[in-house]
Amino acid sequence: MISHIFYNTDIPKYLRRTGLFKAALEKGLKQFAKQNIEVNVIFVDEKEILRVNKEFLNHHYVTDVISFNHERPPFDTGEPWAFGDIFVCYQVARKNAQSFGHTFLQEMMMYVTHGALHLSGMDDHAPEDRAEMDRQAEKIISLVLKKRP
Repeated sequence: MISHIFYNTDIPKYLRRTGLFKAALEKGLKQFAKQNIEVNVIFVDEKEILRVNKEFLNHHYVTDVISFNHERPPFDTGEPWAFGDIFVCYQVARKNAQSFGHTFLQEMMMYVTHGALHLSGMDDHAPEDRAEMDRQAEKIISLVLKKRP
């Protein structure tokens, strides 16, 4: 798996924990992470997440995370498959961290992991599915943070 983390907003340097985000992304992608795929995580501000939400989903509101799966190419080119993109809104993470009882870093990791779980095929439309996604994300974040130096 090839992953790229882009900071397209004013995230302080101490929160630019690329290694942690990549580790959470890999665990969230599960079996897909072992394939020849490429995934982008893009941290954006409220203005950009609103633009993405309007343009691609026809939703006219700011949200925390948006993930896009890309179609598998019809034939193997030998190049990594552009598997998906995850847009994370930094300002929403900052606002929500305290209300969900997370640190700011944990909330950012929650959104990266949540996006990865979506790319892996999980859905959160039903409350029980959302609860399961949240449990999986919390478990992944806990594992990743335990391994950090």
